[in-house]
Amino acid sequence: MLYQQAEKGMLLTVRCTMCKRTARYWATDLMKVVGPYHQAHLPPFKCGQCKTSEYLDIQWSLPSAGELAEGLTVRRPVRQITKWIWQNEKT
Repeated sequence: MLYQQAEKGMLLTVRCTMCKRTARYWATDLMKVVGPYHQAHLPPFKCGQCKTSEYLDIQWSLPSAGELAEGLTVRRPVRQITKWIWQNEKT
């Protein structure tokens, strides 16, 4: 479960083997978006480029102090957008 990874301070690295796109996410941030009970072995999203999760490789890690001091690029949630869906209706 995702909440278990968040308790440990884990970092998720998601790599698409098809387009070679890589992104890193903190487990605590992912919990806000996909919920605490998301299965940790499943990708949280589809690939933004390929639009599928079929080719995603996920890897959990606990970054070392050296990696953190060196600087890691991690995707963080900024804001949530609510979108209205409209339909035509005969009156």
